[in-house]
Amino acid sequence: MRAWDDDDERIQAIVLLRKGEESLPALRDLKAKIEELNQPGHLLPGVQIEPYYDRTDLINLTTETVHENLLVGLALVSIILLMFLNNVRVALIVALNIPLALLFAFAVLFIRGKSANLLSIGAVDFGIIVDSTVILVENIYRHLKRAEHQDLPLTERVLRACMEVERSLFFSTLIMVCALLPLFTMTGPEGQIFGPMADTYAFALGGALLLALTVSPVLCCLFLRNLKPTRDNWLVRRLQGAYLLQLRWLLEFRWLTLAGFVFLLAITGFVAGKMGREFMPELEEGNLYIRGTFPINISFDEVGARGREVRRFLRQFHEVEAIVPMIGRPDDGTDPTGYYNMEIFVPLKAPKDWPAPPGKTQPRTKPELLKTMSDQLDSHFPGVDWDFSQIIRDNVMEALSGVKGENSIKIFGPDLGKLEELADQVKTAIARVPGVESPGVFRIQGQSNLEIPIDRAKCARWNLSVADLQDMIQAAVSGKALTQMTEGGRTFDITLRYPARLRSDVQSILDIPVDVTSHQVAPHGAQQQAATPVTSASTGLSSIGTSANFPALTGSNVNAPALANLAPQRRIGDLVTPLDDKGHPSKDGHYVRPGASTIYREQGQRLIAVKFGVRGRDLAGTVAEAKKVVEPLLHLPYRAEWSGEFQEMEEAEGRLVKVFSLSMVLIIVFLYLAFGSILDAGVVLANVLAMAIGGVWALKIVGLNFNISAAVGFISILGVAVMNGLLFVSAFNRWRSQGRPLGETLQLGTAQLVRPVIMTALAAILGLLPAALSTRIGSQSQRPLAIVVVGGMLATLLLMNLAPILYSFYGKRTPPAGAGNVAH
Repeated sequence: MRAWDDDDERIQAIVLLRKGEESLPALRDLKAKIEELNQPGHLLPGVQIEPYYDRTDLINLTTETVHENLLVGLALVSIILLMFLNNVRVALIVALNIPLALLFAFAVLFIRGKSANLLSIGAVDFGIIVDSTVILVENIYRHLKRAEHQDLPLTERVLRACMEVERSLFFSTLIMVCALLPLFTMTGPEGQIFGPMADTYAFALGGALLLALTVSPVLCCLFLRNLKPTRDNWLVRRLQGAYLLQLRWLLEFRWLTLAGFVFLLAITGFVAGKMGREFMPELEEGNLYIRGTFPINISFDEVGARGREVRRFLRQFHEVEAIVPMIGRPDDGTDPTGYYNMEIFVPLKAPKDWPAPPGKTQPRTKPELLKTMSDQLDSHFPGVDWDFSQIIRDNVMEALSGVKGENSIKIFGPDLGKLEELADQVKTAIARVPGVESPGVFRIQGQSNLEIPIDRAKCARWNLSVADLQDMIQAAVSGKALTQMTEGGRTFDITLRYPARLRSDVQSILDIPVDVTSHQVAPHGAQQQAATPVTSASTGLSSIGTSANFPALTGSNVNAPALANLAPQRRIGDLVTPLDDKGHPSKDGHYVRPGASTIYREQGQRLIAVKFGVRGRDLAGTVAEAKKVVEPLLHLPYRAEWSGEFQEMEEAEGRLVKVFSLSMVLIIVFLYLAFGSILDAGVVLANVLAMAIGGVWALKIVGLNFNISAAVGFISILGVAVMNGLLFVSAFNRWRSQGRPLGETLQLGTAQLVRPVIMTALAAILGLLPAALSTRIGSQSQRPLAIVVVGGMLATLLLMNLAPILYSFYGKRTPPAGAGNVAH
């Protein structure tokens, strides 16, 4: 273990990356410069620069996660294509569009100065990207296998197949882009995470559509010559038979089927309403960032001593790679705090190198490590508020909440004492709420202040200016600029300050002498004679001392002229009076009093913050319960605002709801333009509900909360759900427009669409299955998205016959003109 345990002080530095620059090239150049500086002759003897943390490992790990998901997903999608098409050449034509579409997206990203990384391609689903290619190539393949139009040239037959689905591809892709509209409008942290993915999705979809309409037909003409008419393989025939048998059975009990779907929808809505909500899943960074907040009046030396104890304590955890403590605030003033703040950066070893703790056979998980550390720190260091985070997450959460914590309750009000009292009550109340972790108050009072109240009556007795005495105290304690000097082109203050031995404690400060140079001294019994001023300008400690050394001054035999050259001096303590607990002058008062440490303000209003984290429970449920216990404690003019991760979650959800509503309006408009029928559009939207059911139950089964990542997953499957519903309704309308009976129409349309719908669904499932199952570093933020997509696509397979069942209720009517033109 490499820990800085025996060095109380080291100079630490942080190297910042300019916004928009690439991390890895900058890190490589930085390491080269450090090696150069460490060569003899560049630094002082014995001085070395030792990097203890950079993000190279995190970037490499997340990149490996992306590569693994890409390669495994691509292989699984290719296998599915081969299984259903039963033709290697056709499968290769479709699979080829995946890297070509991604290359198209990467080219656009490169032109725009963006990078391909975990955020931009970490959760891109190949199955969704190649949906347009699957539809086109499958239709071409189906036409070429049939014996009809054998007299036409191959290019003509391919062209006919393309024209048959071009309207379908146009509307499905347009609807897919509309479904992704909420991703383009994300702001804040969720926009930084999923905005690049939205761009990549949109560019990949556009590239895939362009390739499907240009490259794929050409490849079909080149590689599908002499394709003999064949039947579908046994897998496709079995699936068609199973779904058609299920359809006939469901049509016999269609009202019961409809009631079952409505019941399932209601149960799912109930489950979704009870589901926990959070902002974003926590990205695993492979480190810990521990913050300890000591009592606010603690000294720097005491924090240093306690810090050494904490370091010795953390050494017992063999999962720790290094221990880097920091006390107080940085020299640049960007993080204002006091000696009471201690922050410890703790890089961790790779999980594979974690040993089993004593008495255990398996290594601890990170949550178990955090729990053990937290409990033992609380027991070994009482009175200290501990907070655990990670270095990137800590910076993001601090920016969101405005305090050093994930969430905060900001209590506004006029009186500092009352704010402190309310904050303690709020902390005690929320500490009893299940899920609340490490509550703490950011104190605004409690710092030990040295207050030396000047007694104006005493100053008046000695005819001493209050301002002069204040200047004297300032010069003695903190220093005062007397004049300036110029050196070169710069000007410096010349400051006078008493030596440390004369200001080391309160009594020493009170014993500092003050010249009383303008005091009027008059002899006793000489009331008729004008007073003689004492005008000596002597400085320093007088050999005569204070009036206690001059009993004659109060007697009747004073010879005033003889004293004209003597400067009486008073102690500072003779000119000041301490204050009692109520702030009134009292000889029994104290000069050292508790005072304000840091007065926080927002919009000009005083506030005190109570920070807390949430562990083992969803954020929304925890905060909702905490609000119930906090609300009765506050009365006007005192009020509370909840900020941080919870506030960002509510704002992000509000923005998503607004933009999602706009997306649905646009999708409904396009569906109406495609079909000219509200009923047809309603069936398509019912398919969306079916996919949503799968996504909700997938989250419920794996035990995840609803968050922004999961919301992006629902948005991702929205376009696929609409496209599948569009294909079903279009096929039914086309067969009905040809005069086919309703029952035959449903059978023919379903049989025709079993293969492309199952192919696209399985391709989407297997394309994101590696991301859904991955537990490696970098996978946490994308896992809820992948699970929602997988669950939604499974629901598509289970509820594929929902569209024909709903169509059967009104399908006997004559479809509107052109309603079947988007059929596959």
